[in-house]
Amino acid sequence: LLYTIKFENMFGGVPVSSNTYQECVLVGSTTAEQTRALSSRLEGISDRVPEQDDYHKVFYTLKAVNSVVKLAFVKKLPSKERTAKPSMGAMILEYQGTPDTQVHDKLVTRTVVKSHVCSSPAKFLTDLGFKQDYEVVMRGKRYKTKQIEISVYKIQKVPKAGDITSCTDISSHSLVEMSMQVHSLADPSIADLLNLAQTLKPIVKLEKYDPNRVREKMT
Repeated sequence: LLYTIKFENMFGGVPVSSNTYQECVLVGSTTAEQTRALSSRLEGISDRVPEQDDYHKVFYTLKAVNSVVKLAFVKKLPSKERTAKPSMGAMILEYQGTPDTQVHDKLVTRTVVKSHVCSSPAKFLTDLGFKQDYEVVMRGKRYKTKQIEISVYKIQKVPKAGDITSCTDISSHSLVEMSMQVHSLADPSIADLLNLAQTLKPIVKLEKYDPNRVREKMT
């Protein structure tokens, strides 16, 4: 289900919008040589110029008796070509539901909730009982063709909490995520995502993996 709700921002009292949607995901990885070939291929099929997509992500976990809730505070970073600071709208509190590998034989599905915030929610989340797990910087590009988004990025280790001035690549490989928002799993456009994944072989093999587990292994 795709819908929009309005609520009072707990970090500043400013009304903001929150988007909730179902997302289908495929994941893969590429070497440096494969990344160059993939980028060239994606530029040729994209509907628009690829966007530089650099983020600082801090992951939090709240463990309850019968469940675990995971959130991420996402802050968009200015590209290396620009000196301007990110705008307020570039800060997001993101919830990604437990990825489901059972409802579709070829895809991972998950519920995503994103809400813009005007300041760091660290103290608020800590007061609620959340614990900070880890933080990473992700640098790469995002391509879009029709409803499908393909993100290709390097994951970097943050050596000291909050200090992203001296991050280093965790792996020589790049992480590739192909995703699409859908109204339901009966959406016929899901076939477009699967077909596109097939056309990108053998450059990258996009498979049914839990994106959260892939990131955790790379950190």
